[in-house]
Amino acid sequence: MDLSVLYNVPHEIPWKVYIPLYFYFTGLSAGSFILSSLSTVFGIKKYKPLALPAAIISFILLLVAPVCLILDLQQPLRFWHTLAPSFFNPKSVLSYGSWLLTLYPIANMIYIWFIFAKDDRMMKVLGTITVPLAIFVHAYTGFAFAVVRARTWWHSALMPGYFLTSAILSGVALLVIVAFVMDKFSEKKLSEEVFSDLYNMMIVIILVDLFWVMSFWFTLLLSNADGFASIITALHEPLYVWGEIVMGMLVPLFLLIFPPTRRSRAWVSLSAILVVVGVFIMRYSLVFIGFAVPLS
Repeated sequence: MDLSVLYNVPHEIPWKVYIPLYFYFTGLSAGSFILSSLSTVFGIKKYKPLALPAAIISFILLLVAPVCLILDLQQPLRFWHTLAPSFFNPKSVLSYGSWLLTLYPIANMIYIWFIFAKDDRMMKVLGTITVPLAIFVHAYTGFAFAVVRARTWWHSALMPGYFLTSAILSGVALLVIVAFVMDKFSEKKLSEEVFSDLYNMMIVIILVDLFWVMSFWFTLLLSNADGFASIITALHEPLYVWGEIVMGMLVPLFLLIFPPTRRSRAWVSLSAILVVVGVFIMRYSLVFIGFAVPLS
């Protein structure tokens, strides 16, 4: 007869809040940069007023993100090891991530320089180089979780896509707030078409994120005992259910679709703030729910 023995012993969690903050800031940065490239790389001129603020936001967030990563190290002064060729591990996703985090802000800074210089040709060249870096720098964080076979909550091929779409969502939401502030204090007003497009982008990406969540749940429910335990743990976690799913996705989706609230900038601002906070909760709950299920 098979016998299973369960021990209710808490396990030490090696990561602190710096890790979800790191994932969050890199995602916001990538999302902001992709929005900046809509006019400079893809030629959609109506977004040109947003190109510079989005690029600057992206660069500032990139300065903050690695600090969170370094603070989580037990030996922070050894952070340079991640960039030394002698320590490069070709089998480690994090090794590639370290180099992406170095190349991306450099390319981003040069791109901003050419926006200030109003050199359209070089903006397009640098933007074309930097967009893939922005995508890879955040998608790799999803890969970093997806390859951890020991943690069922993380070990999913859906992770890179989920990380990338939620990054773009948080970038769009942050830019909506910035656009409202710009429009209020600038003499040159943004067109209503730009705002409407940003709202629609948020709606579409929230729906895509909900699709990822549903796919994630079904694949875990049908996987194994650890997958089932992960779902049960997550659904008993109020921060995940009410913070990420309800307040971070469903409520903003309603506010953006329902005509009276969509027409109100106060309600749309609230929906953008909820999205920005909700995406951070997504990173936070993803990390710590993964640790909440003991290794079998």
